[in-house]
Amino acid sequence: MIETALGIAAGVASSASWDGIKKYFTSKKDSNWKNFNFSQAENEYRNNIKLLYGKLRILGNLNTMPLEGIFSDVFILDKISATRKFDLQRLLEDDSVLEDMERQNGLELIKDDYANNRLFILGKPGAGKTTFLKYIALQAADYEINKIPIFVGLKEWSDSGLDSDSGLIEFLVKQFDICNFPQAQDFIEHILKTGDAIVLFDGLDEVVKKQRDNVIHTVENFTKKYTVTQCLVTCRIASNEYQFDQFKYVEMADFTNEQMRTFATKWFQKDAEKQKLFLEEFFKDEHESLRDLGRIPLLLGLLCLNFEATLSFPARKVELYEEAIEALLKKWDANRNIKRDTMYHKLSLGRKRQLFSKVAYENFVAKKIFFKQRDLTKQIVKFLDKVPNTDKDDKAEIEGDEVLKEIESQHGIFVERAFQIYSFSHLTFQEYFTARFIANNPKPKKLKALIQHRLQDTRWQETLMLTVNMLEDDADEFFVVFKQIIDEIINDDKQLVKFINWADTKAQESDMLYKLPAVRTVYCFFTHILDIDRGRIYVDRFAIDRGRGRIYVDRFAIDRVLSRDIVLDLAFELGGLANDIDLDLSLAHAHKDFNLYYFLPIIKSIIKSDFKNDALKKFTVDFRMFINKLSDSQLKQALSDLKPSVDYGKEQWQSFATKLQQIMQTHCNIGHEWNFNKEQQDKLEQYFKANRILVQCLNSAMVSSSDRERIENSLLTFEEL
Repeated sequence: MIETALGIAAGVASSASWDGIKKYFTSKKDSNWKNFNFSQAENEYRNNIKLLYGKLRILGNLNTMPLEGIFSDVFILDKISATRKFDLQRLLEDDSVLEDMERQNGLELIKDDYANNRLFILGKPGAGKTTFLKYIALQAADYEINKIPIFVGLKEWSDSGLDSDSGLIEFLVKQFDICNFPQAQDFIEHILKTGDAIVLFDGLDEVVKKQRDNVIHTVENFTKKYTVTQCLVTCRIASNEYQFDQFKYVEMADFTNEQMRTFATKWFQKDAEKQKLFLEEFFKDEHESLRDLGRIPLLLGLLCLNFEATLSFPARKVELYEEAIEALLKKWDANRNIKRDTMYHKLSLGRKRQLFSKVAYENFVAKKIFFKQRDLTKQIVKFLDKVPNTDKDDKAEIEGDEVLKEIESQHGIFVERAFQIYSFSHLTFQEYFTARFIANNPKPKKLKALIQHRLQDTRWQETLMLTVNMLEDDADEFFVVFKQIIDEIINDDKQLVKFINWADTKAQESDMLYKLPAVRTVYCFFTHILDIDRGRIYVDRFAIDRGRGRIYVDRFAIDRVLSRDIVLDLAFELGGLANDIDLDLSLAHAHKDFNLYYFLPIIKSIIKSDFKNDALKKFTVDFRMFINKLSDSQLKQALSDLKPSVDYGKEQWQSFATKLQQIMQTHCNIGHEWNFNKEQQDKLEQYFKANRILVQCLNSAMVSSSDRERIENSLLTFEEL
């Protein structure tokens, strides 16, 4: 009801504006105006605005979409990123300071035309600048903004040959031809002088460079002449080398998680099931890199399109990254018939990729995700100087800063995050191009050095996975090298080698219906978690995706000071192991090793705690039930001889625990006292993490089924080096 009332009020206000215009013109002694149907003209113009700007074509989608059906609120930053000054070292230590900017709803900002009569709106390629202006035009056509919208595509205007002061008015007149105004120029002049119009100048960066000076000069003259008319200009970041004195400079903010959620919800609004699937998948932890891309509307649209076709994101994320980069490097300008006339533009797409790959790799190796402008321009000039078949005149005049600005403006691959400090627009892009550089130079020695020195560096893990995604014939060699490096983590520790070999032996003897590497993970998991004499427990677990027969490694840590209750909880959790590591419940209850294994920590916890009959009774009952179900006669006899009793004292329970452990070791080859020290714990953690990374790489690598099986079977085994 309130919304309806507001809509009526807005309509009355806008109609009143048209009524005022009608009154002004009909008061003239001109028969053409006296007989003119203003209501019809108004409706025709509003409908024309909706027809021209009410549809949106997403790159890669042949069909248009209703703009208002997909539009998400735009937020404007109160400061321009490139004007803020930060110390480079500070950014390398903590880049969260870059996010410390006030955000304001863009539409509300526009509605406050008194404070924002002139806005120069900067944004990255694909940030939605044109979409935002079109939305403003639609809002005005729907009376949400009490102005008559006039949309001016600056490239279209400059290409029309009307790029002069009088030519601009002539260009605007053509927009009102559909309304059949008897003297459209008089009408336009009037609404500009009275402030009844809002003029939307879109895409200054799209104007050919040799025409840009003239376009800027004309727009400035226009805004000086019509001082009360609200004017907005959009331009890509890095293309604003000209200053508009009368304009307030603002910058479009990247999408937040909530904006991405809103965008996707609207995208899939006609299919609730797809909508639910996308939101669940997109916001999973493992898709953080995709969300990083999705903060740009153009790329979020591509992600939605891909998901719509397959209902999943590919395991080889490199395919999505390549499509996103292709969109920015080539398709985005081509889709809108924009041609650039610069030296950088003359580079082939392959050369551009080479340039980005070299810059990405050199800086990533140097642990730099932010770099000073002068250092980046030096890298660009050095690369361009080596490019063959380049015009000599171009080479003689290489201006690194100019090329950098072109890259930032045209593609948004590099962005100025603070004054003269740059980075790749997305960390994902730097990781992708670093991986591309490595994959193009896949020599075994280089691969080994890379994996060996970067394996424990979390920054490199995504890059390693992208690298193996790009390798084809050399992928097998990658895994051979990777496995050797994993073995080197524990190679110099005989006890750790013995532990890994023990887990393999147990797996070989097991009758579990799972692949050997999966069973090895279970034994490693149990033995590691049951080292309860320590004040803290670190748990490494491998979860098995039985549907595909592959192993996924997921690590979690329980970092607690142990108490009786915690140990008992943990012991019973081990009984429900299936829930924790994604195995069937029968895994924990059907195999004698696991049923027997968790008795030892329970009895040790009982010894350390106050003796309570309920705990002792439960243990003795469970223990006897377990013995009765055993089919192994020798083990059954050995355990039956123990005969635990609730009347035992502490020493008797200690003796029971010692004998129980000896029986476990003799009959089942479990219950060994590994007593890993802190250094060994750390090595095991590194070892499990490395196996996890290898598995993640394998899941998306181009390898034959036989090689995949061989690699999987080698997991958690030790080969003598």
